[in-house]
Amino acid sequence: MKRILPLLLLFGLAAAPNAAFFAASDAALVWWTRVLPSLLPYLIAVSILERSDLFSRLPTRIAPLLLLPLGAIGGYPAGAKLAGKLFRDGAVSLSDARRAALFSSLPNPVFLYSVVAVGTFHDARTALPLLLGVYGTSLFGLIPLLRVSVRNHSAGNEIPAAQALPDSIRDGVHAILVIGGCLVFAAVLGALIETTGILSLFGSAAPIVRAVLLGAFEMTCGTQAAAALSVPVAVRLAICAFFLQAGGVSVYLQCASHLPLPAMRWFLTRVISALVCALCVYLCALFCVPEPVASVFASRDAIVRNTVDLVSVSIASGLGLLLIFVFTAGLRKRKKTP
Repeated sequence: MKRILPLLLLFGLAAAPNAAFFAASDAALVWWTRVLPSLLPYLIAVSILERSDLFSRLPTRIAPLLLLPLGAIGGYPAGAKLAGKLFRDGAVSLSDARRAALFSSLPNPVFLYSVVAVGTFHDARTALPLLLGVYGTSLFGLIPLLRVSVRNHSAGNEIPAAQALPDSIRDGVHAILVIGGCLVFAAVLGALIETTGILSLFGSAAPIVRAVLLGAFEMTCGTQAAAALSVPVAVRLAICAFFLQAGGVSVYLQCASHLPLPAMRWFLTRVISALVCALCVYLCALFCVPEPVASVFASRDAIVRNTVDLVSVSIASGLGLLLIFVFTAGLRKRKKTP
């Protein structure tokens, strides 16, 4: 399987070079004009903080709780990066570091406002339900973070500012390049899937299937596809919130590069929290972003169309979860192979 998928990808790139090029160009433009300005300064700031001895000076009960706001400010994968640093310093055990990374890895608020609300939905009012849903749900992470035991430790020799700043900038640029690569790859993958004509089998629900498949891999492409759906804005925001909270395969790979994370537990916990987040965002959007009511009673065609869309979304969600399951099963098999 690991040999067949790259060959299929290369075949698709050779068969549809124009579609891949324009998809990559659009994704690169989004990354350059929206994602990079909204995330890079915070990634650099968190990297500077990582090189300081802040956690060694804090009380052991307060230090793990600080990971939640820092993970939110830095955005993906800042929480996992800080948790990995604590583990390498001997401040926390591996299980506690995994728990901290799982519940402190969050999207950046500037990203939610600038990229998703203003840049994608073109409506600043949509930022409020997203912020309330995402960070309101993340507050439940304080409970498992209270169980994280931080031992007294020393961060080592203090790094001079002249060395810490360039190193932090290099780390931030590397992280933002990885994010951009994931975004471009997901956009190209979506374009190649469209060229195959498979999505046409789902009829009018093809855009929803495309959004689910993209969101299962990369959240930015998933939110862009979800925002373009012909459904009420509250539903679109709920779908986007699910992608943002779950993160997708790309966020897992970014976080796992800083700390060994069990894939099955990661995705199971993230999907459950994403469902709660989507419900909260949907309820908040009904009040924060109201829409005019066109009719009290739905027509027969609307009922049939909604039923077809519901079945299609269920199938697409099953395909997305199957993709994640196959991915995690492959990781587990690879770990067991001597």
